Amino acid sequence: MQISKLEMRILMGIAVVVIAILAVVIVPRLIGSAPVTESTIAQVTPTPTPSPIDTPTPTPTPTAQSEQQILDSIVTSTVSVYSVLVCDSLTQYAALSIPEIISKVLAEYPTTGLSEKSRQIMAQRVLTDSTAKSCPDQSARVASGIAAG
Repeated sequence: MQISKLEMRILMGIAVVVIAILAVVIVPRLIGSAPVTESTIAQVTPTPTPSPIDTPTPTPTPTAQSEQQILDSIVTSTVSVYSVLVCDSLTQYAALSIPEIISKVLAEYPTTGLSEKSRQIMAQRVLTDSTAKSCPDQSARVASGIAAG
């Protein structure tokens, strides 16, 4: 059974329509942003400039996270996802000391938004929490390595 040129063009037209629908409707929703229309662009309202007397005391924005919150979030997500891999790496690199392992990890995986001290704390907590969760037999090695570190 052969497809005629007309049938091929119809199928190509349908494919173009489906791709256009995906590009315009579904993809922006998956990304989390709605398509921008001209009406939303044109609706710009000027904000009044406050006088020095009316200026309120600045308050921290609720979306801004402290370094401790960022650290806790990184440790929690890393341990929940990678604790088994951390334990496998501890077994694989049994010849390395814990401070050497921490240095290698921090050199390979830089974290944004954390100071150097917090990065060290993050690495130590990930190791400690991962061993407690997935390989308790490594906990003593990690604890003594961090203490010696």
